[in-house]
Amino acid sequence: MIGLSLQRKKVYEEIAELILEDIKSGEMEPGDKLPPIAEMAQTHKVSSASVREALNSLKVMDVIEVKHGQGSFIKERMPLGFEQNFEIITHSDIENLLDLRKIIEVGSAREASQKAGVSELQEIKDALDKMWTVLENNEIGEQADYEFHISIAEATGNPLLVNLLEDVSDTMIRTMKETRRIWLYEERKSIQKIHDEHKLIYKAIEAGAEEDVARHMYNHLIGVEEVLLQHY
Repeated sequence: MIGLSLQRKKVYEEIAELILEDIKSGEMEPGDKLPPIAEMAQTHKVSSASVREALNSLKVMDVIEVKHGQGSFIKERMPLGFEQNFEIITHSDIENLLDLRKIIEVGSAREASQKAGVSELQEIKDALDKMWTVLENNEIGEQADYEFHISIAEATGNPLLVNLLEDVSDTMIRTMKETRRIWLYEERKSIQKIHDEHKLIYKAIEAGAEEDVARHMYNHLIGVEEVLLQHY
C-alpha cells in the first residue's frame, strides 16, 4: 500500500477506503493477509487505534475477517455488490441508528400488539422460526432478524413505519450481522438466548400485551446498542 499521511477528521475512514481501493485495484486479493496494525499505523503515520477502527469498519462490511492469533485477512468471498461504493459505519452512525430503532420499533411493537391479525402474527412467527433454523445451522441469520423486525412494522398497518425501516435496511442488516457475530463469538449470548429475546417479543404481540412488548423490544435494542458501541 502507498504510504500517505492522513490529516482529515475521520482518519480511520480514510484508511478503510485505501484498503478498499487496494482490493478493488487488485493490489490485494481475496485471502491475502493484511500487514500488522503497528506496521499500517507507521505506513500511514496514524495511531494504532485509528487502524483498528478502520479494520472494525471493514469487518462490519464483511470485507475482512480476523483470525485470532493470525491476523486480519481479506475475505475469500467478497460481499454482494462489492463493486459499489460502501458507506463506512461510524460510532455516530450506530448511535443514531439505534436511537431511531428505539423510537420506531418500540412504538411499532406496541401498535402491532393491538392491531396484528392472524396473518400478521403468522408472518412474525415465520420470521422467528427462520431465525432459529439459521442459527441452528451456524449461520449468522441477519436477514431473518431483519425480516422479524420489519414484519412487526408491517403488522401495524402503517406503511410509513415500514418505509422508515426500509430506508435504513442496509445499515440495519449490517449491524445485525456484526452484533450476532460478537454475541456468538464472545459467548455473551447463546443461540437460545438470542432466540428467546425475539420469542418474548412475539409472544407479547400475540397476547396483546402492549406494555410487555414495549419493554421486551426496548431491552433487546439496548442490548444491541451496548455490544456495538463497546466495539466502536
